[in-house]
Amino acid sequence: MGLYDEDVKNSEPYSIEAEEALLGSIFINPNVMGDVVDIVTAEDFYKNNYKIIFSEMTNAYNSGKIIDVLLIIEALKKKELMDEVGNEDVIYDLTEVVPTAANATNYAQIIKDKSVQRQLIAIGEKIVRMATRGYEETDAMLDKSESMIFKIAESKQKKEIVKLSELVQSKVKHLDDGSKIIGKITGISSGFDRYDSITSGFHGSDLIILAARPAMGKTAFALNLAINVAKQGKGVLIYSLEMGNEQLFDRLVASESKIRLKGIKDGTLTAEELVALGNGLGRLSEMPIYISDSASVTMLEIKANARRLKAEGKLDFMLIDYLQLISPSTNSRKSREQEISEISRSLKILAKELNIPIVTLSQLSRGVEQRVDKRPILSDLRESGAIEQDADMVMFLYREKYYNKDTATEVNNVDIPEKYVKKPQNSPENEEKQGMEKVELIIGKHRSGPTGTIELGFFPNYQQFVNVVDDKFAPPAE
Repeated sequence: MGLYDEDVKNSEPYSIEAEEALLGSIFINPNVMGDVVDIVTAEDFYKNNYKIIFSEMTNAYNSGKIIDVLLIIEALKKKELMDEVGNEDVIYDLTEVVPTAANATNYAQIIKDKSVQRQLIAIGEKIVRMATRGYEETDAMLDKSESMIFKIAESKQKKEIVKLSELVQSKVKHLDDGSKIIGKITGISSGFDRYDSITSGFHGSDLIILAARPAMGKTAFALNLAINVAKQGKGVLIYSLEMGNEQLFDRLVASESKIRLKGIKDGTLTAEELVALGNGLGRLSEMPIYISDSASVTMLEIKANARRLKAEGKLDFMLIDYLQLISPSTNSRKSREQEISEISRSLKILAKELNIPIVTLSQLSRGVEQRVDKRPILSDLRESGAIEQDADMVMFLYREKYYNKDTATEVNNVDIPEKYVKKPQNSPENEEKQGMEKVELIIGKHRSGPTGTIELGFFPNYQQFVNVVDDKFAPPAE
């Protein structure tokens, strides 16, 4: 093992020539610094004295000062760093390494690549130590390993250093653009106008809890969200822990094709519905939706799959149905409440790590059923108050018709676009389709905006939610 370590140490990847060439290029033409800082940081340099020089260049650039040989030397002397750099000749020699700054970004990329390789070697050594000591469970070690590698992959794509003035300009432009597009959203559209107007859509790093009692339509609503997001070209990962792929797919087909779910299950589709089915299947096949129906998935597995899809550029939105069905860590001795708290916190951290919105469904306690007004409230969240604490938004679904079948608001008397009515008004099929109702989407917590109730239309027969505008149904926003 000692020989291995020595071999690795002696073969660490680096390019002193590229580091010298990059520093020389910056001295020749300081304007290249703007492109260079998008690629490398001081920590990417292998040679310590070059690391110090580039760090001072970065400080000058960030402060809007001129990057000049004499000024850099003076700054290093004030900070008493010249002894670590060597002497003034080290800096003067850099100006003679290259004749032009034309290849500065290429030199920066070489330095970055070598830095990444060194980081991978370091991670490899950590993984070897974890595996040989065996103090942790295998799944936990895999999670740590994937997390470390993912951070390196992410660092290659993000801008490490940003000048404050650039942020100011960006914000001014954003506000100016926003004033020109009032009514537009800044995040991922949900497909529901009133929701988008209140929340500005789904935003990266947000954890959204969608909670309801059974039979409220929370899975149907969640799948509607998934379809609406996927139609925007956004990658969607669905964890279906409550039902298998086939059941989930039937619901997706019914909603997108606007045909009876019952007809799909029992094979009683009409000729018209079969045509709609074919068209719906064609549209679904083009949507970037990924599904896992593992019945005993753990947070470690969720994180692993999400990171892989994110690294491949295929993940923008994640849906979990539902939170309480996520399996605890292996050999967990914690209470169920502690387990749920840990899962909830892990989901929030994952949303932030991947910079994606995560919508997870959640069950409510039976306390709802004991009240006269059965509309859910935050205290009804089942098993842990940590769910409420970790969530950026908590939403509830409420179907009055489920509880008050005789008095609930029917929508048979409102105008319905022809898009949803394909049969004559007196046909048996249409009578069935007319069994639609209003559903309340209650925003109980909203970390960055208002709370309140949004009315939606629900077509139970084909599991589709639609906008309600002035008591009239309208199709989801395109």
